[in-house]
Order: sequence, then C-alpha cells, then structure tokens
Amino acid sequence: MAAPQQPVLVPPSPEPPNPPSKLPPNMQIWMVTIVLVIAAARVGTMQVSGYSWLGMMLIMFVFVLFLGRWISGRPLGILVNERNLMSLSRFQIIMWTLIILSAYLIIAIQRIHAGIPDALNIALDKRLWALLGISTASLVGSPLLLQSKKTQTPTDNAVTNAAKVLGEDKSTIEANLQGRLYSNVAPKDARFTDMFEGDEVGNTAYIDPSKLQMFLFTLIVGVSYGYLIFHSMYADPKSLAMPTVSDGMVALLGISHAGYLGSKTVG
Repeated sequence: MAAPQQPVLVPPSPEPPNPPSKLPPNMQIWMVTIVLVIAAARVGTMQVSGYSWLGMMLIMFVFVLFLGRWISGRPLGILVNERNLMSLSRFQIIMWTLIILSAYLIIAIQRIHAGIPDALNIALDKRLWALLGISTASLVGSPLLLQSKKTQTPTDNAVTNAAKVLGEDKSTIEANLQGRLYSNVAPKDARFTDMFEGDEVGNTAYIDPSKLQMFLFTLIVGVSYGYLIFHSMYADPKSLAMPTVSDGMVALLGISHAGYLGSKTVG
C-alpha cells in the first residue's frame, strides 16, 4: 500500500505594497495656486523687462493648464466646448486674456513697487477694449448662432459620408449628434484640428476657410501686439503703460470675426 502523499504547502503570497497616498484634489488645487501666486509675486518684483512679462504669462498659462486637467481631465480642457470639440473662439479669448492680463499685472506691480501714487490708474487704449469686445462677442455669439441647428435633423447621406471620411462608426456619430451639429463622445476625443473643421456633420471632415482665416489673423495680431509689449517693458516704471492698438489691428480682427460668425449662419 502506497504511503499517503503529504500536502504541498504553498507559501502565502506577499501582500502588494500600499499605493502611495495622493493629496485630495482640493488640496492639490490650493497648493498649486499658492505656489503660482508666490512665483507671480517674485517675477513681478524683478527688474522689469520683456522676459519678466513672458514669465508672468507663462505662470498664468500653467494655471490654465492645471484648471483644464482638474476639470476636464486634460491640460487643454479649457479649449473644449460643450460638444467636446476644441473651440477656436475659446482659443482666441484665452490667448488675449493671457497676453493682456499678464502685461497689466506686471505694469501694476512695478508701479506699486516704485511707489508711484495712484499706481493702478493704468490707461488702456479704447481700441484695446474694442479688440477684447470682438473676441468676447465671438465666444458668446458662436453658440447662439448654432442654436437653431440643434433642432434640425441631418440627412442620412451626410452622416454616412462623415462616418466614411472620419473612419468612425455611423451609430456612434448618430448617438452624439446635437441636431445637425457634430459632437465627440467625451472631452478626451477633442483634437487641435477641431478648431479648423466645420460644425455640422456634413462638413466636419473638411477645413472651414473662415476658421482658418480667423486663426491666422488672431495669431498674427496677437504676436504683433506681444512684440510691442515685450519692448515696452524696458521703460522706466513711471512710464510703463499698455501699448496702443492700431486701427488696422482692430480692423483685421473685426473682418475675420465677422466672417467666422457669418459662416455659422449658412446652411
């Protein structure tokens, strides 16, 4: 008679190490905000120069990236609209906000640091207000002009063609449509190229010339005005002021924004 086999003892598997604890989201927000505020104060009190302005703008840009990551799950989430697409109107207003507010903050801090009476009384050219007004009008007006298309139904042929060109499933496109307007499933699906494509399912796979024109005009005017700010920062704190905006700059943006908004009413 064979001897009974002894049971094989299997050593207990070691417990996996505990994952490193993460700070709560609210604590992360507060810590990053405090660090960026301290960095902004440090940059603002440095010797004024074009590079101090660029440093301040970079700090604001980093804060915008963190906001996008916290709220939308991706750094450029601030550019994603309610249809989970990257918005050109959001891009241009964020760009102007960063350029103008960073310059204004540097000038204000330098004037306060120099002991100038009424340091916050910084004159702003009326054409600069017009420029900001044009950008805000596009941000507000764009969804209003598209509102009527949310109640319309696209043709089956338009959906089929979009699915073929985009390489997407037709049922997925139909499930996320907002009337005739194309929408992505989630914010993570948004792409930089969304800013140059049509809004409707019938033209979303094609470049919208009005959007491309507005992007180029906005970029050219923004870089040109940034160049003026950079060189104006080397003046004495008592002479620091926001550069004036030419009528040509306002006209360029006005024409591009008019074409951009006008294209949304077609169809």
